[in-house]
Amino acid sequence: MQAVFFDYGGVVGRLDRQEMARLEDKYGLPPGGFWHALFEIPEWYEVEVGRGSEKGWLRAALDKLYELAGRPIPGIRQEWHHIWKGVDDDVVSLARKLRARYKVGMISNATKNLEEILENHHRIIDLFDVVINSARVGMAKPDVRIFHLAAERLGVPVSACVFTDDLIHNVEGARAAGMQAFHFQSAAHLEAELRSLGVEW
Repeated sequence: MQAVFFDYGGVVGRLDRQEMARLEDKYGLPPGGFWHALFEIPEWYEVEVGRGSEKGWLRAALDKLYELAGRPIPGIRQEWHHIWKGVDDDVVSLARKLRARYKVGMISNATKNLEEILENHHRIIDLFDVVINSARVGMAKPDVRIFHLAAERLGVPVSACVFTDDLIHNVEGARAAGMQAFHFQSAAHLEAELRSLGVEW
């Protein structure tokens, strides 16, 4: 292995699914409704490939939440940022250790703000040799092309790359592209999976 790629949201960035469930319960949303309203609507796809506006996506997400709740729930807009809990320090620590022997990258379906968040909010952009932001390259996971592009940007064969993501369909996309890939569960679990491939640090 020559390179290890991480997803952002749900891997490097901590996504609190318990908080999602709390908001769903508080506002009378169906299970999974919060995720669906934000990330499974056409407006999100347009944003994540760099074509739509973030404001338009957020308006559409709020409308979908109202639809799912069966009533206006404007208060949720002030609370939904609570689903993000900073970075996973254990994942960041692992990435720093890996940099001593491997190239380290990020492949994320995101808005065009990702790099600014990594640089100015989390201050970890220097951790990555390359950041492949779907909104800037015009393609999104699980499209195999984004994984080939990531390997190309680092100058390594796709077969020499490992990728981890919290969404199984993105893991399957990476595997279809020729990468080794693991469904992220925790930093400790990822460490064990990497060691099973002979990755050491």
